[in-house]
Amino acid sequence: MAAAHALRLAVFVDEQGVPVEEEIDDLDTAATTTHVLVRDRERDGAVVGTGRLLTDPAHPGEVHIGRVAVSASARGTGAGAAVMRALEEIALAEHAASGTEGRRAVRVVLSAQVQAIGFYERLGYVVSGPVYLDAGIDHRDAAKTLTTDV
Repeated sequence: MAAAHALRLAVFVDEQGVPVEEEIDDLDTAATTTHVLVRDRERDGAVVGTGRLLTDPAHPGEVHIGRVAVSASARGTGAGAAVMRALEEIALAEHAASGTEGRRAVRVVLSAQVQAIGFYERLGYVVSGPVYLDAGIDHRDAAKTLTTDV
């Protein structure tokens, strides 16, 4: 958790000016939260990416990805896509609900910073709704449905 927090503080608080009390929250330690780290093998395993997956038992078949952060030195290297792949794999393996025709599905939702929308669209997310402020930064909602055979 310390490595994830350190990277998130560097990206969101130091670079983007998000207040620390808005960045670190109780969801970080909730039993329904899963964190991932991406490490750079060429830099002695330094953590270069992180993200978290939130689940809500009241909404089976839906998860929320958030707090996706990549160090400045690793942007454009695929580290962000690796974070998202890892989170999506966990979502599909652990949180997909039974659907039709012998398939399982999970809807992944996220709150995308407007400046990162192109990144999420390249990963297949569909942006919807108006722009809104979160921690003083423009965001839009985005979602993607993942499916797998049973």
